Amino acid sequence: MRKTLLALLCALLLPGCAAPSEEAPAPASAPAGRMERMSSSMVESSARPLPEAEILAAYEWAQRVYGWFDRAPLPLSEESAVLSGATYYRVNMPGVEDLEDLRTYLRGVFSQELTDRLLDGSGARVRYRNVRGVLYASGEARERDAGKGEIRVEVERLAEDLYSVNVMVDLLAEDGKSVAGLESWSFPYAFIEDRWVFTDFRLVD
Repeated sequence: MRKTLLALLCALLLPGCAAPSEEAPAPASAPAGRMERMSSSMVESSARPLPEAEILAAYEWAQRVYGWFDRAPLPLSEESAVLSGATYYRVNMPGVEDLEDLRTYLRGVFSQELTDRLLDGSGARVRYRNVRGVLYASGEARERDAGKGEIRVEVERLAEDLYSVNVMVDLLAEDGKSVAGLESWSFPYAFIEDRWVFTDFRLVD
């Protein structure tokens, strides 16, 4: 699994490979150090205190990956198939050839339960399916919510093996400038099965 994930991460570093459609650009990629940690599947022998910068980098990377299900799909080819009345397009991402490859990648970022929920497609804007053993995706890209303003992120340590990434989002008035309210979210970042993963997640914008 470690070699497989390393291959996937190397593929994502190739120019142009990781960018979804121009309609909905993906969040910025993780720093080089973060990529190196993920290449080892984030496997560790025991929980250790994490620098805040490392947790924030993990949050940024999780936004990118979750965006494949809520913001815009992975790069697609024009090859299509119709399943249950929906049109799916073949994923064009080296190293991500089928659903199992995608599952392996997700498990380096999210818990098993969250990974299963994403791949099940429950509530997801973008869905992925194997078609004749090859990965296809269906779903439209979306823009950032115009009603959301400044986003602030804080890290809170709750236990030796658990952090909370707390996100506050300004809600804008109809003029699109003045702040009319505040929305807050907390995403658990836990040490499970020898790796640090998010057990709950969503895009706040």
